Amino acid sequence: MPFDTTYHIYSGNDNNEINFITPGGKDTSIYLNKGEVPPGMDSLYAVYSSLKQQMQGPYAEKNTSKDDSALTPIFFIVFVVIVIIIRAKMLSNKDDNGDNNSIEDPKERETNSYLTYYGDQLNFTDVELAAVLNKRFPYYKKLSVLQKKIFIDRTQLFIADKIFKVHDTIAYKEMPILISAAAIQLTLGLRRYLLPNFKFIHVYPEEFLAVSPTIRILEGNVNGHTINLSWKHFLKGFEDGSDGQNVGLHELSHALYYQNFVTEENVDANFRDTFDEFNDYGNKVFQQEALPGNDLYSDYALKNFQEFWAESIEIFFEKPVQLKMLYPKLYDSLVEILNQDPAA
Repeated sequence: MPFDTTYHIYSGNDNNEINFITPGGKDTSIYLNKGEVPPGMDSLYAVYSSLKQQMQGPYAEKNTSKDDSALTPIFFIVFVVIVIIIRAKMLSNKDDNGDNNSIEDPKERETNSYLTYYGDQLNFTDVELAAVLNKRFPYYKKLSVLQKKIFIDRTQLFIADKIFKVHDTIAYKEMPILISAAAIQLTLGLRRYLLPNFKFIHVYPEEFLAVSPTIRILEGNVNGHTINLSWKHFLKGFEDGSDGQNVGLHELSHALYYQNFVTEENVDANFRDTFDEFNDYGNKVFQQEALPGNDLYSDYALKNFQEFWAESIEIFFEKPVQLKMLYPKLYDSLVEILNQDPAA
């Protein structure tokens, strides 16, 4: 999970924003007023120039013999083509959530690019939540009557604590409900579960584009005070609950770690106190999975230990028996951390 500082900068009188990211340090977002620029920048022109250099960097490294002025239009054309293709794909492949439970009357539309919903004004009933969860959320259906009541109560509080920004022309009530339910699934055994550092949840119809530090297409990520998710891939993660792939649980596990170890605010004491045991066993499994013949984890999980942690959560909930059989001590450490035992 990248730790970056994101400056949200007003680019003109129409209230449009540009995002300027400086890597390293404590991950956070800073919202600047009109006319303000990040430290070290003396004008918006300097910001645009820096962004241009960031986007050109990886390309220029591979073509150092070519003139920069020749590269700039080529790179820009490629970038525009990528954006057009992705946007066209999003418009032609709307997500199918099974019914037409759209959220009516968005509270706010910003820059004509996304819909904003304030969770404390959505006012879903417990009956509405239960209907969506019984239809879409296998984890909920396996809970006892008492656990279901706790789950509903926590989901209501999580929704009310967040602001949901849907990057589409229509939003569905299942979006805030199911994303919040994924957070409660992860934290049902913990005392602290609201993840207050992450006030904003951005929902994209499909994959979305990130341009810094390099151009890449993402299914989800965590940055500053924001959790970003592809709705298509989020739903897919819960449609197949046994493949060990769940982008919702993956990104929320990053957020849970960040809340407890980086912000050090609203810390769950049990989570922090028992995490060292996961570190100990996890490092051993991390090295073992890197050897040929071990393929419970994906190659991406071996990119770094943060990704290993996030994928461990996916496997813990979706392949608990297999994880317990192959790596019993690692499994037991996750049981202690989350105070849950899905293999039981």
